[in-house]
Amino acid sequence: QKFRFCGEGDCPDWVLAEIISTLSNLTIDNLEQLSDLVAQRICGQSFEEAKIKSLTSTLTNEGKTAVACIHFMLINAARYSCTESIFGEEIQQLGLPKDHAAAMCRVLQKHTAAIRQTLIDKAFKINELQSVRDITSPGETPPNCTTLELKISQELVDGLPKDTTHILNIDRTQMKALLAELKLARAVMEKYQNNQDS
Repeated sequence: QKFRFCGEGDCPDWVLAEIISTLSNLTIDNLEQLSDLVAQRICGQSFEEAKIKSLTSTLTNEGKTAVACIHFMLINAARYSCTESIFGEEIQQLGLPKDHAAAMCRVLQKHTAAIRQTLIDKAFKINELQSVRDITSPGETPPNCTTLELKISQELVDGLPKDTTHILNIDRTQMKALLAELKLARAVMEKYQNNQDS
Protein backbone atom coordinates (compact mmCIF):
# COMPACT_ATOMS: atom_id res chain seq x y z
CA GLN A 1 0.00 0.00 0.00
CA LYS A 2 1.21 3.50 -0.89
CA PHE A 3 1.08 6.38 1.57
CA ARG A 4 1.01 10.10 0.87
CA PHE A 5 3.10 10.92 3.96
CA CYS A 6 5.75 8.54 2.59
CA GLY A 7 5.85 10.34 -0.76
CA GLU A 8 3.36 7.92 -2.34
CA GLY A 9 5.67 5.06 -1.40
CA ASP A 10 5.59 2.17 1.03
CA CYS A 11 5.85 2.78 4.74
CA PRO A 12 9.18 1.40 6.03
CA ASP A 13 8.77 -1.79 8.09
CA TRP A 14 10.55 -0.30 11.11
CA VAL A 15 8.06 2.62 11.21
CA LEU A 16 5.12 0.23 10.98
CA ALA A 17 6.55 -1.92 13.78
CA GLU A 18 7.20 1.15 15.94
CA ILE A 19 3.66 2.48 15.45
CA ILE A 20 2.13 -0.83 16.53
CA SER A 21 4.51 -1.80 19.34
CA THR A 22 5.45 1.57 20.84
CA LEU A 23 3.45 4.66 19.84
CA SER A 24 0.12 2.86 20.35
CA ASN A 25 1.17 1.96 23.91
CA LEU A 26 1.90 5.54 24.98
CA THR A 27 -0.91 7.56 26.56
CA ILE A 28 -2.48 10.04 24.14
CA ASP A 29 -1.20 12.97 26.21
CA ASN A 30 2.36 11.56 26.34
CA LEU A 31 2.37 10.90 22.59
CA GLU A 32 1.21 14.45 21.89
CA GLN A 33 3.82 15.98 24.21
CA LEU A 34 6.58 13.74 22.80
CA SER A 35 5.57 14.58 19.21
CA ASP A 36 5.56 18.29 20.08
CA LEU A 37 9.10 18.03 21.52
CA VAL A 38 10.31 16.17 18.41
CA ALA A 39 8.71 18.82 16.17
CA GLN A 40 10.46 21.56 18.14
CA ARG A 41 13.76 19.68 17.78
CA ILE A 42 13.25 19.39 14.01
CA CYS A 43 12.82 23.18 13.96
CA GLY A 44 16.15 23.69 15.71
CA GLN A 45 15.16 24.06 19.35
CA SER A 46 17.08 22.25 22.08
CA PHE A 47 16.16 18.67 22.91
CA GLU A 48 14.87 18.21 26.45
CA GLU A 49 16.41 14.83 27.27
CA ALA A 50 14.94 14.63 30.79
CA LYS A 51 11.43 15.34 29.55
CA ILE A 52 11.81 12.79 26.75
CA LYS A 53 12.89 10.16 29.30
CA SER A 54 9.95 10.89 31.59
CA LEU A 55 7.45 10.68 28.70
CA THR A 56 8.95 7.39 27.48
CA SER A 57 9.71 5.82 30.88
CA THR A 58 7.41 2.87 30.07
CA LEU A 59 9.34 2.07 26.87
CA THR A 60 12.57 0.21 26.22
CA ASN A 61 15.74 1.93 24.87
CA GLU A 62 14.76 5.28 26.48
CA GLY A 63 12.25 5.94 23.70
CA LYS A 64 14.96 6.45 21.05
CA THR A 65 13.13 4.42 18.43
CA ALA A 66 9.83 6.18 19.26
CA VAL A 67 11.54 9.56 18.77
CA ALA A 68 13.08 8.36 15.47
CA CYS A 69 9.67 7.14 14.27
CA ILE A 70 7.89 10.41 15.16
CA HIS A 71 10.75 12.35 13.54
CA PHE A 72 10.34 10.33 10.33
CA MET A 73 6.56 10.75 10.29
CA LEU A 74 6.48 14.51 10.91
CA ILE A 75 9.37 15.33 8.55
CA ASN A 76 7.85 13.31 5.71
CA ALA A 77 4.28 14.52 6.23
CA ALA A 78 5.56 18.12 6.00
CA ARG A 79 7.96 17.37 3.11
CA TYR A 80 5.23 15.79 0.98
CA SER A 81 2.56 18.40 1.91
CA CYS A 82 0.34 15.76 3.46
CA THR A 83 -2.81 17.31 4.96
CA GLU A 84 -3.68 16.55 8.58
CA SER A 85 -6.79 14.58 7.53
CA ILE A 86 -4.87 12.34 5.10
CA PHE A 87 -2.00 11.94 7.59
CA GLY A 88 -4.52 10.93 10.28
CA GLU A 89 -6.23 8.38 8.03
CA GLU A 90 -2.93 6.87 6.90
CA ILE A 91 -1.40 6.44 10.35
CA GLN A 92 -4.67 4.85 11.53
CA GLN A 93 -4.42 2.42 8.61
CA LEU A 94 -0.95 1.57 9.91
CA GLY A 95 -2.36 0.66 13.32
CA LEU A 96 -2.30 3.86 15.40
CA PRO A 97 -5.57 4.27 17.40
CA LYS A 98 -7.89 7.10 16.32
CA ASP A 99 -7.29 9.37 19.33
CA HIS A 100 -3.51 8.86 19.11
CA ALA A 101 -3.66 9.77 15.41
CA ALA A 102 -5.67 12.91 16.25
CA ALA A 103 -2.97 13.95 18.75
CA MET A 104 -0.25 13.60 16.09
CA CYS A 105 -2.41 15.55 13.62
CA ARG A 106 -2.68 18.43 16.09
CA VAL A 107 1.12 18.53 16.38
CA LEU A 108 1.53 18.39 12.59
CA GLN A 109 -0.97 21.23 12.13
CA LYS A 110 0.83 23.34 14.73
CA HIS A 111 4.35 22.80 13.34
CA THR A 112 4.02 21.93 9.63
CA ALA A 113 4.88 25.44 8.32
CA ALA A 114 7.96 25.69 10.58
CA ILE A 115 9.08 22.15 9.66
CA ARG A 116 8.78 22.95 5.95
CA GLN A 117 10.78 26.14 6.40
CA THR A 118 13.44 24.22 8.32
CA LEU A 119 13.62 21.65 5.50
CA ILE A 120 14.12 24.48 2.98
CA ASP A 121 16.77 26.19 5.14
CA LYS A 122 18.65 22.94 5.72
CA ALA A 123 18.20 21.51 2.23
CA PHE A 124 21.97 21.47 1.65
CA LYS A 125 23.07 21.12 5.25
CA ILE A 126 23.32 17.38 5.85
CA ASN A 127 25.86 16.77 8.59
CA GLU A 128 26.72 20.47 8.61
CA LEU A 129 30.29 21.33 9.64
CA GLN A 130 30.11 23.86 12.49
CA SER A 131 33.77 24.40 13.34
CA VAL A 132 37.31 23.16 12.76
CA ARG A 133 40.02 23.62 15.40
CA ASP A 134 43.72 22.75 15.27
CA ILE A 135 44.48 20.78 18.46
CA THR A 136 47.90 19.49 17.43
CA SER A 137 49.88 18.44 20.52
CA PRO A 138 53.62 17.53 20.35
CA GLY A 139 53.27 14.55 22.69
CA GLU A 140 50.07 13.07 21.25
CA THR A 141 49.90 13.94 17.54
CA PRO A 142 51.70 11.42 15.25
CA PRO A 143 54.86 12.73 13.49
CA ASN A 144 54.31 14.88 10.37
CA CYS A 145 50.59 15.14 11.15
CA THR A 146 48.10 17.81 12.16
CA THR A 147 45.30 16.97 14.61
CA LEU A 148 41.96 18.62 13.93
CA GLU A 149 38.78 18.73 15.99
CA LEU A 150 35.65 18.80 13.79
CA LYS A 151 32.27 19.74 15.25
CA ILE A 152 29.31 18.55 13.17
CA SER A 153 25.72 19.68 13.63
CA GLN A 154 22.80 17.31 13.07
CA GLU A 155 24.88 14.25 12.22
CA LEU A 156 22.64 11.20 11.96
CA VAL A 157 23.68 8.71 14.64
CA ASP A 158 21.52 5.57 14.93
CA GLY A 159 18.80 7.36 12.96
CA LEU A 160 18.70 10.42 15.24
CA PRO A 161 20.26 13.83 14.62
CA LYS A 162 23.00 14.69 17.12
CA ASP A 163 25.71 17.31 17.46
CA THR A 164 29.01 15.41 17.33
CA THR A 165 32.76 16.02 17.69
CA HIS A 166 35.42 14.11 15.73
CA ILE A 167 39.21 14.10 16.17
CA LEU A 168 41.17 13.62 12.95
CA ASN A 169 44.90 13.21 12.20
CA ILE A 170 45.91 14.40 8.72
CA ASP A 171 49.34 14.14 7.10
CA ARG A 172 50.80 17.69 6.82
CA THR A 173 51.44 17.35 3.06
CA GLN A 174 47.82 16.32 2.49
CA MET A 175 46.72 19.14 4.78
CA LYS A 176 48.53 21.73 2.62
CA ALA A 177 47.00 20.29 -0.56
CA LEU A 178 43.52 20.28 1.02
CA LEU A 179 43.88 23.88 2.17
CA ALA A 180 45.00 24.98 -1.33
CA GLU A 181 41.98 23.23 -2.90
CA LEU A 182 39.57 24.77 -0.38
CA LYS A 183 40.98 28.25 -1.08
CA LEU A 184 40.50 27.65 -4.80
CA ALA A 185 36.92 26.47 -4.24
CA ARG A 186 36.19 29.57 -2.13
CA ALA A 187 37.59 31.87 -4.84
CA VAL A 188 35.39 30.20 -7.49
CA MET A 189 32.30 30.53 -5.27
CA GLU A 190 33.02 34.19 -4.48
CA LYS A 191 33.46 34.90 -8.19
CA TYR A 192 30.14 33.19 -8.91
CA GLN A 193 28.44 35.16 -6.10
CA ASN A 194 29.81 38.47 -7.45
CA ASN A 195 28.51 37.63 -10.93
CA GLN A 196 25.05 36.90 -9.45
CA ASP A 197 25.02 40.22 -7.58
CA SER A 198 26.04 42.34 -10.57
